[in-house]
Amino acid sequence: MSRGLLRRDLLQKMIVAKHDVAAYLSLRRAKGYMSVSESEHLRDSLFELCNVYHESAPRLQDVLAADEAAAFKQANAALSAAAIALMTGRHDCPHYIAIDADKLASCHDRLSSSLHFLLSLELAVES
Repeated sequence: MSRGLLRRDLLQKMIVAKHDVAAYLSLRRAKGYMSVSESEHLRDSLFELCNVYHESAPRLQDVLAADEAAAFKQANAALSAAAIALMTGRHDCPHYIAIDADKLASCHDRLSSSLHFLLSLELAVES
């Protein structure tokens, strides 16, 4: 896969992850809790995306400008923090989990900010 395609693929996967976190967060706020399996599924997919980023990072460094590389790194840090937040909250019931919605929302906001910057760079290049 070429480096440009790798960059675009990683950006797309991060956008999908952002939507997944937003959907999970809205359900969590509506219900007040989530099932353990839902939390584990999202957590595993976020950690998997973090691994994809770490495997791709050396090849991407040649293609990315410094500010773009920093934005990808910040987006990955937000994904990682969200995955870690999904590991907490299992207290009394083994089937349901009460994730800290504020902490997850903070991770979502940081991810959104980084992706917004990356998308604005992509649109500027296409213009």
